[in-house]
Amino acid sequence: MLTLCIALVACTASGPQPAAIAAVGTAGAPPLLATSAAGVASYAGCPVFTPNDTYNAVVANLPLDPKSAAYIASMRDAGNTAGFYASTGVEQVNLANAATPKLSVAPRVRWHSFPVPIPWQPGFYIEPLSDRHAMVVDAAGCRLYETYDTRFSAGMLSAYSGANWDMTKPFAPLPPGKPSAMASGLSLFAGMVRWEDYQSGAIRHALNWAAIAHTASQYGFVRPASDTDQLPFRGTSSLQLPYGARLRLHADFSTAGWGPQATMVVNAMKTYGVFLADTGASGNALYFANAPDGSNPWNKADLAALSKIRIDDFDVVRLGPAMKVPGH
Repeated sequence: MLTLCIALVACTASGPQPAAIAAVGTAGAPPLLATSAAGVASYAGCPVFTPNDTYNAVVANLPLDPKSAAYIASMRDAGNTAGFYASTGVEQVNLANAATPKLSVAPRVRWHSFPVPIPWQPGFYIEPLSDRHAMVVDAAGCRLYETYDTRFSAGMLSAYSGANWDMTKPFAPLPPGKPSAMASGLSLFAGMVRWEDYQSGAIRHALNWAAIAHTASQYGFVRPASDTDQLPFRGTSSLQLPYGARLRLHADFSTAGWGPQATMVVNAMKTYGVFLADTGASGNALYFANAPDGSNPWNKADLAALSKIRIDDFDVVRLGPAMKVPGH
């Protein structure tokens, strides 16, 4: 479950502006890029999955689910009435290369396992809040590793759950009932707003969204998700939005007078949509990553405009077959 947070640094009135940056975190790593030759988002020379797949598909003109309005109403009636907001200042990507040692991950619970070791070294970043997310991009093999409730002490690495993906291939959904660093089993990194996105002038991928707790399905999901937070639904509708649902912001939603950062987010929501990926306590959160140097470059005043977005401003893109968490 997402721990709620807001921008933690002061910004100028106009906010940070795009500028060239260098990769940090691992000596000899390739420079960070914003887009690959295929036009998809890229990081450290690795494509973030493939064109037109899960996170990279343009959904601006896709048909809506026949029950879109009812799903939106069920969330609102269950208590999803707060605006959206940018969760900034606490997530950061670790960059590994061929020289980074790989550590086996000790599972913190018996029902989750980690079949492959993770590139890891002292000093790698773990989110300091209760979710304790960790993300590692291995630039040498273009592989992405993510963990939840991550601990590193005395040379030992452990986590509650996690996943890894080959970034050069289409996004591969996890087996039913398996979470990733998020309850849904989706990729935290792939759906995160990264500073490199802003520097490139556009977000070219779908976003992850953590909905207000108890306003989505307890056990239902659709692909590309694989699991849920398993929190009871507090509404009265028989329709409960499943994890993995993709929502699209109304095309006529106006950003007149908004700053460039919030406007960029809105454009991505209209073009690529947002995935129901997790839940939080009291707000509808969007995940933002720190800059590669660890600083929080995001403009709090600019991104505050996202609070004007409500669940009623979205439609549900046509859903795939309904699935349930195994055993439920």
